[in-house]
Amino acid sequence: MKSLSIKVRQLEESATLAFTQLARKMRESGVDVANLTAGEPDFPTPPQVKMAAVRAIEENFTHYTANQGIPELITSIIEKFERDNGLRFERSQILVSCGAKHTIYNALQAICNPGDEVVIPAPYWVTYPEIVKLVDAKPVIVQTTAAEHFKISAAQLRKAINAKTKAFIFNSPGNPTGSVYSQGEIEELADVVKDSGVFVIADEIYEKVVYDGVRHFSMGSIKQIKDQVITVNGVSKAFAMTGWRIGYLGSSTPVAEAAAKVQSQVTSNATSIAQRAAAAALSAPSDDVQKMVEEFCRRRDFALKEISKIPDVELQDPKGAFYLFPSFKSFIGKRMNGALIKDDMDIAQYFLKEHHVALVPGCGFGAKNHVRISYACSMKELEKGLGGIAEGCRKLRDAY
Repeated sequence: MKSLSIKVRQLEESATLAFTQLARKMRESGVDVANLTAGEPDFPTPPQVKMAAVRAIEENFTHYTANQGIPELITSIIEKFERDNGLRFERSQILVSCGAKHTIYNALQAICNPGDEVVIPAPYWVTYPEIVKLVDAKPVIVQTTAAEHFKISAAQLRKAINAKTKAFIFNSPGNPTGSVYSQGEIEELADVVKDSGVFVIADEIYEKVVYDGVRHFSMGSIKQIKDQVITVNGVSKAFAMTGWRIGYLGSSTPVAEAAAKVQSQVTSNATSIAQRAAAAALSAPSDDVQKMVEEFCRRRDFALKEISKIPDVELQDPKGAFYLFPSFKSFIGKRMNGALIKDDMDIAQYFLKEHHVALVPGCGFGAKNHVRISYACSMKELEKGLGGIAEGCRKLRDAY
């Protein structure tokens, strides 16, 4: 038999999905695991959104749609972009896809050639470097620090850009760190983008999930670079619609049309029923979203308080998304049950096997010695998981 694709063999498996699957298997075997891995709100999809999908089925709206998306959803996206983000798009500049991940893939396929470079600040969402590799481009990783709240500076971005650079992937609020860039910080980055001429893929999937009076600012609203920015969003996080698989972008017309051409040959349109539901979500009052964010804030505050009680764990205060990203570097080099804990992968394995808490190792996000803790789960699950982490750290401190 012939060999498999070299490109696919070189891809990294998603660390999030890997540990989520391990936790699922343990649960299936009867182990009570606190699963703090998945970036998936535990809330139900809002009732009016579900009813829009039911009506679509009852009306037999179950066939192919236009590749770009149904007219009512495109209208809702245009209105949402202008209302929430100060972005103005024509209909030709919108593309609806099968989730924000698919949207990013389409955008990268539309703009990248083999050998192009794409700048990605670390810590990053696990998919960014791998999806860049899939389009035959090269991820260029720029390390950020906890001291700078895990934010890339304009000076770092300028240094990373060269003649081969095609794009910069920008994520605020950020996964896994919860960092949110201020308008001033984004304007400084925009100056570099303007001078260099590179594209920006602005992943704004967590824009609604912000705390402490922080406001989200869209880079694409800066007029001088609006044609360079590809703004990506979706309904999964803000409306608890992860399984509906609807993402979308707004960009210059040439980029949107090129991304649509890619999609036409790979998936064609996003699910008709889910598009109807997404249109209802984007057009609905924001009450359900606000209640969900308030609950996330309550969980964040609880998790921060509990983690802060654990000696030797370093943690930044997240201002958005629904993750904590603490450092466990003080425990690297410890031995537990005769086994040496060498890195964050060992830390995650230790908590899962010994204390039945599923976390995601930081190496998958480009940040060694960290783990990602999701508080998108229930408070009961969070309490159980944080208790297991505290107990696990106590035992590690006593280890040699």
